[in-house]
Amino acid sequence: MTAGRIIPAALISILIMGCEEKIDLSLKSEDTGLLVVEGVLTNEKTNHAIILSHPHDTLNAKPAPVTGAIINVTEGNNSYKVTESPAESGHYLTEPMQAVFGKTYTLNIQYQGKQYFAQDSSVPVEPLQALQYKKASDPQFYSLTLNNSGSGANYIGHDITWKGTGFCNSSAACEGKIVFYDLKTIDVNEIYKPDKEEFVFPLNSIIVRKKYSISDAYKAFLRSVLSETEWRGGVFDVQRENAPTNLSKGAIGFFAVSTVVSDTTVIVEKP
Repeated sequence: MTAGRIIPAALISILIMGCEEKIDLSLKSEDTGLLVVEGVLTNEKTNHAIILSHPHDTLNAKPAPVTGAIINVTEGNNSYKVTESPAESGHYLTEPMQAVFGKTYTLNIQYQGKQYFAQDSSVPVEPLQALQYKKASDPQFYSLTLNNSGSGANYIGHDITWKGTGFCNSSAACEGKIVFYDLKTIDVNEIYKPDKEEFVFPLNSIIVRKKYSISDAYKAFLRSVLSETEWRGGVFDVQRENAPTNLSKGAIGFFAVSTVVSDTTVIVEKP
């Protein structure tokens, strides 16, 4: 009786495979001429990066840099110079500046006879809570415990290095980065997102955390990007669409202003 059930299933599989036909589809890409903009100003006194590139039409392709643009950042009567560095890289750095809470900052871009602009202002950020970590499946290593915190939308970047430990050898990078997004939304595709491989690090690793506040417009942008990237592939997916932007017509991406708090933790042994 069991064999009688297996044989029809096997025959069906053979018939299906026998009907397979290779189809080569010619996919046509379209040159939209769009400018891709990535930039975040913070309350840290530093050279902030603005990255310009062109969209790419091949999976995992490296974006083509946009060079020779004229960029400046303004706030009221204050104007901050932005210079491409290194040359022809598409990476532009502001002069040392600090984005102040409550002020609106405007990004102005001139490129190939066209002008683009965007505006954003920061919101407060809540203090960091104590770093939580636990022993990994291999007891020589640890992993982060990441939980939502506070009441405002935020994300936290964790720069982890163990270069100064006995676990590091010359053939390994001995460092990594984890970004945890806490957007304060209820998204089914986030709840049922695909599992990630556990990132582990040894005793005496150093973790530098930076917590970024997120404006409402920036939150909408990040939510859309995450739905197309980290949250995609789970049980519930969303229909693909372009992420919202605060840039003027002809440009995509986002120009954000965030308030940042940071701390540094050395991983010590836990019982």
